[in-house]
Amino acid sequence: MKHRLGLAVTAAVLALVLPTASAVADPRDDKSKVDDRVKELQQEFEGLDEDLARVIAERDEAQEKLPDAEAESKAADDALAEAIEKDQDMAARLTSAENAQKDLKSSIKSGTEEIGKHKTSAARIGRQAYQNSGITSDLAMLLQMAEGTSADGGIGRVDSAVRSQQRTIDKLSEQRALNKNNEERLSGVTEKISDLKDEAAEAVVAKEAAQVDAKKKADSLNDLISAKDDAEKTISDNKATTEKQLADEKAEQDRLAKKVREWEKEQEKKGNFTFGDGVLANPAKGYPITSPFGYRIHPITGAKKLHSGTDFGVPCGTPIHAAGDGVVVGAGWTGGYGNRVVVSHGKIKGDSIASTYNHNTKVKVHAGQKVKKGDVISISGTTGASTGCHLHFEIMKNGGYVNPMPYIS
Repeated sequence: MKHRLGLAVTAAVLALVLPTASAVADPRDDKSKVDDRVKELQQEFEGLDEDLARVIAERDEAQEKLPDAEAESKAADDALAEAIEKDQDMAARLTSAENAQKDLKSSIKSGTEEIGKHKTSAARIGRQAYQNSGITSDLAMLLQMAEGTSADGGIGRVDSAVRSQQRTIDKLSEQRALNKNNEERLSGVTEKISDLKDEAAEAVVAKEAAQVDAKKKADSLNDLISAKDDAEKTISDNKATTEKQLADEKAEQDRLAKKVREWEKEQEKKGNFTFGDGVLANPAKGYPITSPFGYRIHPITGAKKLHSGTDFGVPCGTPIHAAGDGVVVGAGWTGGYGNRVVVSHGKIKGDSIASTYNHNTKVKVHAGQKVKKGDVISISGTTGASTGCHLHFEIMKNGGYVNPMPYIS
Protein backbone atom coordinates (compact mmCIF):
# COMPACT_ATOMS: atom_id res chain seq x y z
CA MET A 1 0.00 0.00 0.00
CA LYS A 2 2.83 2.37 0.95
CA HIS A 3 4.67 1.52 -2.28
CA ARG A 4 1.59 2.38 -4.39
CA LEU A 5 1.25 5.66 -2.49
CA GLY A 6 4.88 6.43 -3.23
CA LEU A 7 4.33 5.85 -6.95
CA ALA A 8 1.31 8.12 -6.88
CA VAL A 9 3.31 10.88 -5.22
CA THR A 10 6.13 10.40 -7.73
CA ALA A 11 3.65 10.68 -10.60
CA ALA A 12 2.29 13.87 -9.08
CA VAL A 13 5.80 15.28 -8.80
CA LEU A 14 6.52 14.49 -12.46
CA ALA A 15 3.21 16.03 -13.50
CA LEU A 16 4.19 19.26 -11.76
CA VAL A 17 7.73 19.35 -13.14
CA LEU A 18 7.29 18.08 -16.69
CA PRO A 19 4.98 19.87 -19.19
CA THR A 20 1.96 17.95 -20.38
CA ALA A 21 1.53 17.11 -24.02
CA SER A 22 -1.36 19.53 -24.37
CA ALA A 23 0.80 22.39 -23.07
CA VAL A 24 3.43 21.91 -25.79
CA ALA A 25 3.05 24.39 -28.62
CA ASP A 26 2.25 22.96 -32.03
CA PRO A 27 5.12 23.88 -34.41
CA ARG A 28 2.55 24.21 -37.19
CA ASP A 29 1.01 27.15 -35.32
CA ASP A 30 4.38 28.91 -35.26
CA LYS A 31 4.93 28.27 -38.97
CA SER A 32 1.47 29.55 -39.83
CA LYS A 33 2.10 32.68 -37.78
CA VAL A 34 5.44 33.29 -39.50
CA ASP A 35 3.88 32.66 -42.93
CA ASP A 36 1.15 35.20 -42.18
CA ARG A 37 3.77 37.73 -41.08
CA VAL A 38 5.80 37.14 -44.27
CA LYS A 39 2.71 37.86 -46.34
CA GLU A 40 1.95 40.97 -44.28
CA LEU A 41 5.52 42.27 -44.63
CA GLN A 42 5.49 41.79 -48.38
CA GLN A 43 2.18 43.61 -48.61
CA GLU A 44 3.50 46.49 -46.51
CA PHE A 45 6.86 46.73 -48.25
CA GLU A 46 6.54 46.09 -51.96
CA GLY A 47 9.60 44.44 -53.43
CA LEU A 48 10.76 42.95 -50.14
CA ASP A 49 12.39 39.61 -50.93
CA GLU A 50 10.46 36.65 -49.51
CA ASP A 51 13.55 35.12 -47.89
CA LEU A 52 14.34 38.40 -46.18
CA ALA A 53 10.73 38.82 -45.14
CA ARG A 54 10.87 35.34 -43.59
CA VAL A 55 14.07 36.20 -41.73
CA ILE A 56 12.40 39.33 -40.35
CA ALA A 57 9.27 37.39 -39.39
CA GLU A 58 11.32 34.71 -37.64
CA ARG A 59 13.34 37.35 -35.79
CA ASP A 60 10.13 39.06 -34.65
CA GLU A 61 8.71 35.70 -33.57
CA ALA A 62 11.88 34.95 -31.58
CA GLN A 63 11.79 38.37 -29.93
CA GLU A 64 8.16 37.87 -29.01
CA LYS A 65 8.87 34.50 -27.41
CA LEU A 66 12.06 35.53 -25.57
CA PRO A 67 10.44 37.00 -22.41
CA ASP A 68 8.32 33.88 -21.82
CA ALA A 69 11.27 31.60 -22.60
CA GLU A 70 13.47 33.52 -20.14
CA ALA A 71 10.77 33.31 -17.45
CA GLU A 72 10.26 29.57 -18.08
CA SER A 73 14.00 28.94 -17.98
CA LYS A 74 14.32 30.82 -14.67
CA ALA A 75 11.32 28.96 -13.22
CA ALA A 76 12.87 25.64 -14.29
CA ASP A 77 16.19 26.62 -12.70
CA ASP A 78 14.39 27.59 -9.49
CA ALA A 79 12.50 24.28 -9.49
CA LEU A 80 15.78 22.42 -10.01
CA ALA A 81 17.44 24.32 -7.14
CA GLU A 82 14.46 23.50 -4.91
CA ALA A 83 14.58 19.82 -5.94
CA ILE A 84 18.33 19.64 -5.25
CA GLU A 85 17.84 21.28 -1.85
CA LYS A 86 15.08 18.81 -0.98
CA ASP A 87 17.22 15.90 -2.19
CA GLN A 88 20.10 17.06 0.02
CA ASP A 89 17.76 17.60 2.97
CA MET A 90 16.29 14.13 2.55
CA ALA A 91 19.78 12.63 2.34
CA ALA A 92 20.81 14.43 5.56
CA ARG A 93 17.66 13.33 7.38
CA LEU A 94 18.13 9.76 6.18
CA THR A 95 21.77 9.76 7.33
CA SER A 96 20.72 11.16 10.73
CA ALA A 97 18.02 8.49 11.10
CA GLU A 98 20.43 5.73 10.09
CA ASN A 99 23.00 6.99 12.62
CA ALA A 100 20.28 7.02 15.30
CA GLN A 101 19.36 3.47 14.28
CA LYS A 102 23.00 2.41 14.57
CA ASP A 103 23.33 4.04 18.02
CA LEU A 104 20.12 2.42 19.26
CA LYS A 105 21.22 -0.99 18.04
CA SER A 106 24.53 -0.53 19.81
CA SER A 107 22.75 0.57 23.02
CA ILE A 108 20.39 -2.39 22.85
CA LYS A 109 23.32 -4.76 22.35
CA SER A 110 25.21 -3.30 25.33
CA GLY A 111 22.01 -3.35 27.40
CA THR A 112 21.40 -6.97 26.49
CA GLU A 113 24.92 -7.82 27.65
CA GLU A 114 24.31 -5.95 30.92
CA ILE A 115 21.02 -7.74 31.39
CA GLY A 116 22.89 -11.02 30.93
CA LYS A 117 25.35 -10.09 33.63
CA HIS A 118 22.65 -8.92 36.05
CA LYS A 119 20.58 -12.03 35.33
CA THR A 120 23.61 -14.20 36.20
CA SER A 121 24.06 -12.34 39.49
CA ALA A 122 20.37 -12.53 40.27
CA ALA A 123 20.33 -16.26 39.51
CA ARG A 124 23.27 -16.85 41.83
CA ILE A 125 21.52 -14.94 44.63
CA GLY A 126 18.38 -16.98 44.06
CA ARG A 127 20.22 -20.31 44.20
CA GLN A 128 22.03 -19.37 47.37
CA ALA A 129 18.81 -18.24 49.00
CA TYR A 130 17.17 -21.51 48.12
CA GLN A 131 20.11 -23.56 49.42
CA ASN A 132 20.11 -21.69 52.73
CA SER A 133 16.33 -21.75 53.18
CA GLY A 134 15.88 -18.19 52.03
CA ILE A 135 19.17 -16.92 53.45
CA THR A 136 22.03 -16.53 51.07
CA SER A 137 25.45 -17.91 51.94
CA ASP A 138 26.78 -14.38 51.97
CA LEU A 139 24.11 -13.38 54.42
CA ALA A 140 24.73 -16.49 56.51
CA MET A 141 28.42 -15.74 56.58
CA LEU A 142 27.72 -12.16 57.58
CA LEU A 143 25.43 -13.31 60.38
CA GLN A 144 28.20 -15.52 61.66
CA MET A 145 30.53 -12.57 61.42
CA ALA A 146 28.03 -10.47 63.30
CA GLU A 147 28.01 -12.93 66.19
CA GLY A 148 31.72 -12.51 66.74
CA THR A 149 31.74 -8.77 66.65
CA SER A 150 29.86 -5.90 68.11
CA ALA A 151 26.17 -5.81 67.29
CA ASP A 152 26.37 -2.49 65.48
CA GLY A 153 29.22 -3.54 63.19
CA GLY A 154 27.69 -6.87 62.30
CA ILE A 155 24.29 -5.48 61.52
CA GLY A 156 25.87 -2.78 59.32
CA ARG A 157 27.68 -5.35 57.21
CA VAL A 158 24.48 -7.36 56.83
CA ASP A 159 22.57 -4.25 55.74
CA SER A 160 25.30 -3.44 53.17
CA ALA A 161 25.10 -6.92 51.68
CA VAL A 162 21.33 -6.77 51.40
CA ARG A 163 21.49 -3.38 49.67
CA SER A 164 24.08 -4.70 47.19
CA GLN A 165 21.81 -7.57 46.25
CA GLN A 166 18.85 -5.23 45.88
CA ARG A 167 20.89 -2.96 43.59
CA THR A 168 21.67 -5.92 41.38
CA ILE A 169 17.98 -6.70 41.04
CA ASP A 170 17.11 -3.02 40.48
CA LYS A 171 19.75 -2.67 37.76
CA LEU A 172 18.39 -5.72 36.02
CA SER A 173 14.90 -4.23 36.07
CA GLU A 174 16.13 -0.80 34.91
CA GLN A 175 18.17 -2.26 32.08
CA ARG A 176 15.24 -4.31 30.90
CA ALA A 177 13.02 -1.20 30.90
CA LEU A 178 15.72 0.79 29.07
CA ASN A 179 16.16 -1.92 26.47
CA LYS A 180 12.41 -2.13 25.94
CA ASN A 181 12.27 1.64 25.42
CA ASN A 182 15.23 1.50 23.00
CA GLU A 183 13.61 -1.33 21.07
CA GLU A 184 10.40 0.72 20.70
CA ARG A 185 12.44 3.73 19.57
CA LEU A 186 14.36 1.49 17.15
CA SER A 187 11.10 0.26 15.67
CA GLY A 188 9.98 3.86 15.16
CA VAL A 189 13.30 4.91 13.63
CA THR A 190 13.31 1.88 11.32
CA GLU A 191 9.82 2.79 10.07
CA LYS A 192 10.92 6.41 9.67
CA ILE A 193 13.94 5.29 7.63
CA SER A 194 11.62 3.31 5.35
CA ASP A 195 9.45 6.40 4.81
CA LEU A 196 12.50 8.62 4.32
CA LYS A 197 13.88 6.25 1.70
CA ASP A 198 10.58 6.51 -0.22
CA GLU A 199 10.65 10.28 0.07
CA ALA A 200 14.31 10.38 -0.91
CA ALA A 201 13.56 8.27 -3.99
CA GLU A 202 10.79 10.72 -4.93
CA ALA A 203 13.17 13.64 -4.37
CA VAL A 204 15.71 12.04 -6.71
CA VAL A 205 13.03 11.52 -9.38
CA ALA A 206 11.87 15.12 -8.96
CA LYS A 207 15.45 16.38 -9.17
CA GLU A 208 16.19 14.38 -12.31
CA ALA A 209 12.94 15.56 -13.90
CA ALA A 210 13.75 19.16 -12.95
CA GLN A 211 17.22 18.78 -14.47
CA VAL A 212 15.70 17.55 -17.75
CA ASP A 213 13.14 20.37 -17.76
CA ALA A 214 15.73 23.03 -16.89
CA LYS A 215 18.01 21.85 -19.71
CA LYS A 216 15.09 21.78 -22.14
CA LYS A 217 14.03 25.31 -21.20
CA ALA A 218 17.63 26.57 -21.36
CA ASP A 219 18.12 24.94 -24.78
CA SER A 220 14.87 26.48 -26.01
CA LEU A 221 15.96 29.90 -24.77
CA ASN A 222 19.39 29.54 -26.38
CA ASP A 223 17.80 28.44 -29.66
CA LEU A 224 15.61 31.55 -29.66
CA ILE A 225 18.59 33.80 -28.91
CA SER A 226 20.60 32.15 -31.69
CA ALA A 227 17.70 32.47 -34.15
CA LYS A 228 17.28 36.14 -33.24
CA ASP A 229 21.04 36.83 -33.52
CA ASP A 230 21.32 35.00 -36.86
CA ALA A 231 18.31 36.87 -38.23
CA GLU A 232 19.67 40.23 -37.11
CA LYS A 233 23.01 39.46 -38.77
CA THR A 234 21.25 38.58 -42.04
CA ILE A 235 19.20 41.76 -41.82
CA SER A 236 22.32 43.80 -41.09
CA ASP A 237 24.16 42.18 -44.02
CA ASN A 238 21.32 43.21 -46.35
CA LYS A 239 20.90 46.74 -44.99
CA ALA A 240 23.19 48.47 -47.51
CA THR A 241 21.60 46.67 -50.47
CA THR A 242 18.11 47.45 -49.22
CA GLU A 243 18.95 51.10 -48.61
CA LYS A 244 20.16 51.40 -52.22
CA GLN A 245 17.03 49.65 -53.46
CA LEU A 246 14.81 52.03 -51.48
CA ALA A 247 16.80 55.04 -52.70
CA ASP A 248 16.34 53.87 -56.28
CA GLU A 249 12.60 53.42 -55.70
CA LYS A 250 12.36 56.93 -54.22
CA ALA A 251 14.28 58.39 -57.16
CA GLU A 252 11.92 56.57 -59.52
CA GLN A 253 8.90 57.88 -57.63
CA ASP A 254 10.28 61.43 -57.79
CA ARG A 255 11.10 61.11 -61.50
CA LEU A 256 7.60 59.88 -62.33
CA ALA A 257 6.01 62.56 -60.17
CA LYS A 258 8.11 65.22 -61.89
CA LYS A 259 7.04 63.91 -65.29
CA VAL A 260 3.37 64.15 -64.32
CA ARG A 261 3.81 67.69 -62.92
CA GLU A 262 5.54 68.83 -66.11
CA TRP A 263 2.81 67.32 -68.27
CA GLU A 264 0.09 68.93 -66.16
CA LYS A 265 1.77 72.37 -66.36
CA GLU A 266 2.01 72.03 -70.09
CA GLN A 267 -1.71 71.22 -70.30
CA GLU A 268 -2.57 74.20 -68.10
CA LYS A 269 -0.63 76.50 -70.43
CA LYS A 270 -2.69 75.18 -73.31
CA GLY A 271 -5.87 75.89 -71.34
CA ASN A 272 -7.03 72.33 -71.83
CA PHE A 273 -7.03 70.85 -68.36
CA THR A 274 -10.57 70.01 -67.31
CA PHE A 275 -11.75 66.44 -67.77
CA GLY A 276 -15.02 64.76 -66.76
CA ASP A 277 -17.21 65.53 -63.77
CA GLY A 278 -14.42 65.66 -61.16
CA VAL A 279 -15.71 62.58 -59.33
CA LEU A 280 -13.52 59.47 -59.08
CA ALA A 281 -14.62 55.86 -58.59
CA ASN A 282 -12.92 52.90 -56.94
CA PRO A 283 -10.94 51.09 -59.69
CA ALA A 284 -11.07 47.81 -57.72
CA LYS A 285 -14.53 47.95 -56.22
CA GLY A 286 -15.41 44.81 -54.27
CA TYR A 287 -11.81 43.81 -53.63
CA PRO A 288 -10.23 44.07 -50.16
CA ILE A 289 -7.53 46.54 -49.17
CA THR A 290 -4.40 44.54 -48.41
CA SER A 291 -2.09 47.44 -47.55
CA PRO A 292 -3.17 51.04 -46.90
CA PHE A 293 -1.44 54.28 -47.77
CA GLY A 294 0.92 55.69 -45.17
CA TYR A 295 4.34 55.80 -43.56
CA ARG A 296 5.86 52.78 -41.84
CA ILE A 297 9.25 51.87 -40.41
CA HIS A 298 11.16 49.64 -42.77
CA PRO A 299 12.15 46.40 -40.95
CA ILE A 300 15.63 46.29 -42.48
CA THR A 301 16.81 49.89 -42.67
CA GLY A 302 14.82 51.19 -39.71
CA ALA A 303 14.00 54.27 -41.80
CA LYS A 304 10.55 55.75 -42.32
CA LYS A 305 9.17 54.84 -45.74
CA LEU A 306 6.04 56.01 -47.49
CA HIS A 307 3.73 53.43 -48.98
CA SER A 308 2.56 55.80 -51.68
CA GLY A 309 -0.75 54.17 -52.52
CA THR A 310 -3.44 51.70 -51.51
CA ASP A 311 -3.08 48.03 -52.42
CA PHE A 312 -6.15 46.05 -53.38
CA GLY A 313 -6.19 42.24 -53.36
CA VAL A 314 -7.07 41.89 -57.03
CA PRO A 315 -6.28 38.52 -58.65
CA CYS A 316 -3.95 38.45 -61.64
CA GLY A 317 -5.77 38.82 -64.93
CA THR A 318 -8.53 41.08 -63.58
CA PRO A 319 -9.57 44.06 -65.78
CA ILE A 320 -8.65 47.38 -64.14
CA HIS A 321 -10.94 50.36 -64.77
CA ALA A 322 -10.11 54.06 -64.96
CA ALA A 323 -11.16 55.87 -61.78
CA GLY A 324 -12.38 58.86 -63.79
CA ASP A 325 -12.33 60.73 -67.09
CA GLY A 326 -8.89 61.89 -68.19
CA VAL A 327 -5.89 61.63 -70.44
CA VAL A 328 -3.22 58.92 -70.28
CA VAL A 329 0.07 60.57 -69.29
CA GLY A 330 2.10 57.39 -69.47
CA ALA A 331 1.60 53.66 -70.08
CA GLY A 332 4.27 50.98 -70.02
CA TRP A 333 7.19 49.55 -68.08
CA THR A 334 8.54 51.70 -65.22
CA GLY A 335 10.95 49.54 -63.22
CA GLY A 336 9.74 48.80 -59.69
CA TYR A 337 6.18 49.76 -60.57
CA GLY A 338 6.14 47.19 -63.35
CA ASN A 339 3.62 47.92 -66.09
CA ARG A 340 2.17 51.25 -65.02
CA VAL A 341 -0.64 53.47 -66.30
CA VAL A 342 -0.90 57.14 -65.28
CA VAL A 343 -4.11 59.07 -65.98
CA SER A 344 -4.47 62.80 -65.44
CA HIS A 345 -7.95 63.89 -64.33
CA GLY A 346 -7.22 67.59 -64.67
CA LYS A 347 -8.41 69.99 -62.00
CA ILE A 348 -10.62 68.71 -59.21
CA LYS A 349 -11.62 71.34 -56.64
CA GLY A 350 -8.73 73.50 -57.72
CA ASP A 351 -6.02 70.80 -57.45
CA SER A 352 -4.28 68.89 -60.22
CA ILE A 353 -5.24 65.23 -59.73
CA ALA A 354 -3.76 62.14 -61.40
CA SER A 355 -4.22 58.43 -60.70
CA THR A 356 -1.74 55.58 -61.24
CA TYR A 357 -2.30 51.83 -61.70
CA ASN A 358 0.73 49.62 -61.09
CA HIS A 359 2.15 46.06 -61.43
CA ASN A 360 -0.14 45.22 -64.33
CA THR A 361 0.34 42.18 -66.51
CA LYS A 362 -0.69 44.21 -69.56
CA VAL A 363 -1.57 47.81 -70.39
CA LYS A 364 -4.55 48.48 -72.67
CA VAL A 365 -3.99 52.19 -73.40
CA HIS A 366 -1.22 54.48 -74.65
CA ALA A 367 0.12 57.91 -73.77
CA GLY A 368 -2.10 60.76 -74.98
CA GLN A 369 -5.20 58.58 -75.17
CA LYS A 370 -8.40 59.98 -73.67
CA VAL A 371 -10.30 57.64 -71.34
CA LYS A 372 -13.68 57.65 -69.65
CA LYS A 373 -14.50 56.59 -66.09
CA GLY A 374 -14.86 52.81 -66.03
CA ASP A 375 -12.86 52.11 -69.20
CA VAL A 376 -10.57 49.07 -69.00
CA ILE A 377 -7.04 50.50 -69.03
CA SER A 378 -4.99 47.47 -67.91
CA ILE A 379 -5.00 43.87 -66.72
CA SER A 380 -3.85 43.29 -63.13
CA GLY A 381 -0.71 41.30 -62.35
CA THR A 382 2.44 41.19 -60.26
CA THR A 383 5.14 42.83 -62.40
CA GLY A 384 8.03 44.95 -61.13
CA ALA A 385 8.86 45.00 -57.42
CA SER A 386 5.81 42.99 -56.50
CA THR A 387 5.48 39.79 -54.49
CA GLY A 388 1.95 38.80 -55.45
CA CYS A 389 -1.05 39.64 -57.57
CA HIS A 390 -2.57 42.99 -56.59
CA LEU A 391 -3.33 46.52 -57.75
CA HIS A 392 -1.18 49.29 -56.31
CA PHE A 393 -3.34 52.38 -56.81
CA GLU A 394 -2.10 55.93 -56.24
CA ILE A 395 -3.52 59.44 -56.30
CA MET A 396 -1.19 62.36 -57.05
CA LYS A 397 -2.29 65.80 -55.90
CA ASN A 398 -0.32 68.65 -57.48
CA GLY A 399 2.44 66.15 -58.22
CA GLY A 400 2.64 64.68 -54.68
CA TYR A 401 1.37 61.34 -53.37
CA VAL A 402 -1.68 61.47 -51.09
CA ASN A 403 -4.07 58.96 -49.55
CA PRO A 404 -6.32 57.73 -52.41
CA MET A 405 -9.26 56.61 -50.28
CA PRO A 406 -10.91 60.01 -49.68
CA TYR A 407 -11.05 60.46 -53.46
CA ILE A 408 -12.66 57.12 -54.32
CA SER A 409 -14.74 56.21 -51.28
